[in-house]
Amino acid sequence: MYVCVCNAITEKQVRQSVANGASTLEDLQIELGVASCCGTCVETAETYLPGAVAVSRPETIAAVDGTPVRWVSRGPRQASRVA
Repeated sequence: MYVCVCNAITEKQVRQSVANGASTLEDLQIELGVASCCGTCVETAETYLPGAVAVSRPETIAAVDGTPVRWVSRGPRQASRVA
């Protein structure tokens, strides 16, 4: 299974990295490049880390002024067409 589609990082690679000592998301980012593009794989990658507990991201968060802000994950940008 792919954990990070943007960088073609597999579950096997993430497990191996953790077995070799990766203990934070930053370790996985440095070693494998996980979660370095669109960020959609952050939660999945974190579940492989030691002591990880699956945490769901709230549907809304508060902005600095307290205004509710909806979480939106952005995919990679698509190349624009030139006519």
